[in-house]
Amino acid sequence: MCNEPRKIHEVFFFLAIYLISIGTGGHKPSLESFGADQFDEDHIVERKQKMSFFNWWNCALCSGLILGVTLIVYIQDNINWGTADIIFTLVMALSLVVFIIGRPSYRYRIPCGSPLTPMLQVLVAAFSKRKVPYPSNPDQLYEVPKFHGNNRKFLCHTKKLSRETKSLEASKCNYS
Repeated sequence: MCNEPRKIHEVFFFLAIYLISIGTGGHKPSLESFGADQFDEDHIVERKQKMSFFNWWNCALCSGLILGVTLIVYIQDNINWGTADIIFTLVMALSLVVFIIGRPSYRYRIPCGSPLTPMLQVLVAAFSKRKVPYPSNPDQLYEVPKFHGNNRKFLCHTKKLSRETKSLEASKCNYS
């Protein structure tokens, strides 16, 4: 027989769940982009290291998920919840210590301008030009001049999202 939870317990539970989702949504993309900022795209060796970093990142993420849903659940069911909570706490503390120890060697990119300004400019431009017909010639589309970019490749312009169109146009595409 299960006892009905008190209202304060329900409020505390859902508040904790919402805070976890907000925290996860905030730190995961930040950590990945922070990790990517540690490598210089202009150096071949560091570009390879960046690819290796993301391979290890995904391996560690998937391993943590597998251990979290197998080993920790096994410990919760067969030993007790307190032991599983202590393991979680120790793993989080260890990861925080490793992050803080590496802090002096991190590269920090100084942001220039507000990140919201370009997003708002795109939204305003998209809304104001929503009824403008698509040009028949892709050369009539606006693109950032080459001297503004960092030698990045541009994506091909497509009219459809089907695989056939993408592969056909990708074979004809000239990258800047």
